[in-house]
Amino acid sequence: MSRSVNIETQSSDPFGARLRARRESYGLSLADVSEITNIKTRYLSAIEALDEAALPAIGYTIGYVRSYAKALGMDGAMAVKDYKAATALTQMKLRDAPHVILRRQLRLPRGSISALTVASVALGIGLWYGTQSEAIATPAPLVDIAPQYTAAEPATPLMQAGLFTLQTTAPSWIEIRTVQGEVEVSRIFLRGETWQGPVAAGYSVSVRDAGAVELYEGTALIGPLGAAGQPIAGLTLSRDLPTDERP
Repeated sequence: MSRSVNIETQSSDPFGARLRARRESYGLSLADVSEITNIKTRYLSAIEALDEAALPAIGYTIGYVRSYAKALGMDGAMAVKDYKAATALTQMKLRDAPHVILRRQLRLPRGSISALTVASVALGIGLWYGTQSEAIATPAPLVDIAPQYTAAEPATPLMQAGLFTLQTTAPSWIEIRTVQGEVEVSRIFLRGETWQGPVAAGYSVSVRDAGAVELYEGTALIGPLGAAGQPIAGLTLSRDLPTDERP
C-alpha cells in the first residue's frame, strides 16, 4: 500500500502528470505506447513517475523521454528539457548547500565581548541562515511548457490530383509504410492532422481507429478507412477499395 502512495505522489509532478494525462486522453495504456515506441512499460511508468532509480543510464533515459513525447505528438526537445528541469532538484547534494558550510564555520565570540554583541551577531546569522534554508527548501517553479505541447489548429492541406490525403477526425495512432516496407511515419495524429503521398506510390497504412481516419484522392473524399474504433493493419491505399471490403 505504501508503495502505491509513493508512486502517486511522484507522478503528480507537472511533467509526469502531463505525459500521463495526454496518454490517457487518447485512451492508450502503457502497453499501447510500449508497442508504438518499443520502450518497456516499466521505463514508461518510471518516466511518468520521475523515478530515476528505475530508469537506465541518462543517455538511454533521454532517448526514451524524447521518443515517448514524440509518440504523443509532443515536441521531443522541449520534453527532454522539461524532464531535466523536473529531475534536477533531486540531484542536489546536501554538501552543496551554503548553509551547511556556514554552520561549520560559525565561531561564537569569547571572553570580553559583551552579551549584547553576541546576541546581535547570533541574531543576524540566524536570520541569514533561515533565509538561505527557505530558498533552498523551496525550489523555483518549473516553467510551464504546456503551450508548446498544445497543438495549434492544423492548417488546411493542399489537396490536388495525384495525391492521397489521410485526415483525422479524432486522435488516432497511424503508421504509414512505403512499398518497400520502410516506416515513413508512426505516431499519434491529433484531430485535423493530415498526411499526403502520391497515389501511385503503393503506401500501406495501419491505424488504431479506422473510423477516425478519412481518405481523400485529390479533393474527392473516398471515406473513412473503416468502422469507428476498428484497428486495421497493412491496408494498401487504393481509390478502388470499397468500404465493405476493408478489414
